[in-house]
Amino acid sequence: MTPAIISVHYHLRPGGVTRVIEQTDRILRDAGIPHLTLSSETLPGLDYDACRSGDLVDALRAAADEPFGDQPRVWHFHNPFLGKNPALSRAILPLARAGEAMILQHHDLAEDGRPENLRALDGIPYPDAPRLAHAFLNGRDRDAFIDAGLPPERAHLLPNPLPPGTRLCPPPDGPAVVLLPMRGLPRKNLGEMLLLAAAAPPGTRFLQGSAPQQEAWRPAYEAWRRFAEQAGLPVEFDHFSRNPPDRAIDRATHLLTTSTREGFGMIHLEAARRRRVLGRRIPYLDLEGFPADGLYDALRIDGHDYASLDEEQQRDQIRAFSRREIEVIVDQRGQSTALRPWLEAQLASRRPGDASGALERHSPDAHLKRLLGLRDRLLAAPNGEIKILDRDLIARAFP
Repeated sequence: MTPAIISVHYHLRPGGVTRVIEQTDRILRDAGIPHLTLSSETLPGLDYDACRSGDLVDALRAAADEPFGDQPRVWHFHNPFLGKNPALSRAILPLARAGEAMILQHHDLAEDGRPENLRALDGIPYPDAPRLAHAFLNGRDRDAFIDAGLPPERAHLLPNPLPPGTRLCPPPDGPAVVLLPMRGLPRKNLGEMLLLAAAAPPGTRFLQGSAPQQEAWRPAYEAWRRFAEQAGLPVEFDHFSRNPPDRAIDRATHLLTTSTREGFGMIHLEAARRRRVLGRRIPYLDLEGFPADGLYDALRIDGHDYASLDEEQQRDQIRAFSRREIEVIVDQRGQSTALRPWLEAQLASRRPGDASGALERHSPDAHLKRLLGLRDRLLAAPNGEIKILDRDLIARAFP
């Protein structure tokens, strides 16, 4: 009997984790692997709720038992300790005690600049057991858990899979169109996109992906939208509400990333073979095999990185830069260049770089092999002692 894989996430609303789950479902279906995805769309108790109490263990097990009964299974939890739903986080330990085999995949971490999320996890343990694997997208996060007591053999890198069937459409001619294919969240650093828009050659257009769904983030997003309009910047917000992402990528000449924190950097997979990527390099991400010649290390004003400024300071600097009262310097691999000529040269280059090495590592076949390897390893492992990781040590890895 072929063992099943059960994916669990808070929701299937648009976003990077949802795309990974959808791609993995497609890969498993094509390989004939029995699988099931549970989310708030099918199990309402899974949705975001930082105050959620109660017990989800019985509901999860009943949802899995319905299609699979006694069939061997491995749970694949996505971001179970992100602090978005304490009831889901609390369910992991009793499932481990019951001998359930589980992959806990950490796309993002509450410890990484999310203090409110971390408070929601207060008192909830992070378990370690022989039939439990922690999976990560980058070495920094993996090392943080190993330093907190997780055995290296139970800490796995599980790269995101390449979107299947990506249509290859050459970049259009004419003035540059730069797409930031992300939601307008604070960590996406929207102010940096507007600074680049102020520096771009005449005729350049910037498209921002989508508005944030969380009400708490809407005021900051709307403040940037109003500022862009008042400053006359060539930026269109919430572009995905009018054009789906793939069509938007086809319209763009370049993709842009200004994020200061990411678990992986999905944009590099989305752009591979299709578009050149410009923007900020995140030092801890493993971008081996992806083109990085359009990525900078910092945008400096009077020695300070623009991303370190608060939002009102960023707006003041954009105004001063637009009036040519200040200069912005691009730091890129030890080289320093004024922002305007650097950006003009980058926008003039439209040929996507060679990502063949990275694509092999992120191919559907490679992802399936890793996932099934984890599945079989966990199911073969005996029940054993459950230990608890030191959450304080994990948090110390993220100053």
